[in-house]
Amino acid sequence: SQPCRMASATLIAAKEIEYALFDGYDPVFKMQMGPHTGDARKFTDFEQIYEAWRQQMRWAMGTLTRVMDVGRTNNADFFGRPFISALHERCVERGMDVMRPEGERGNAWVTHFTWVENPDSLAALKKLVFDEKKYAMAEVIDALEANWEGKEEMRLDFVRNG
Repeated sequence: SQPCRMASATLIAAKEIEYALFDGYDPVFKMQMGPHTGDARKFTDFEQIYEAWRQQMRWAMGTLTRVMDVGRTNNADFFGRPFISALHERCVERGMDVMRPEGERGNAWVTHFTWVENPDSLAALKKLVFDEKKYAMAEVIDALEANWEGKEEMRLDFVRNG
C-alpha cells in the first residue's frame, strides 16, 4: 500500500455557498464556474437554497476528484519525494517513491478549507430569510453584491445567527 497519504486537492468550500447564491457565477473572478442552479432571489423556501448548495458542492467535488486522479497518476513521475521516500521503510524495501499511487489505497482526498461557513451560512439564511422572514433573499444578494456596504446591521445579524 502507499506509505504516505497527503491531500491531493484543496477546496475553498465557502465558494459553494457563494455559487449557490449566484447561480454558479463567481463574482470575484467574474465568470461562470459552477452549474446553473437558479436565481436565488426567486427562492421561496430553504430547500431550494439547500439543493442549490448541494449541486454546487457535488460539482466542485466531482471536478476536483477528476483533476486529482490525473495528477496522482503523474505526480510520482514529475514530483517525486526522494527524501520523504527514504524515511519510509516500505519505500526503501520496494524501491518505490512515496508519491506512487500503486497499492491498496490511492492518495485521493480533498481538503475542505472554510467548510464551517457552509452550515453557518445555511443556518443564518434559514433563520433570517425563510423562518423569521426578517430579510428577503433579494436583499441578501444585494447586500453581498455591495460587500455589505450600508448594510452593517444586516451583516451583523448574519454573523450572530450563523
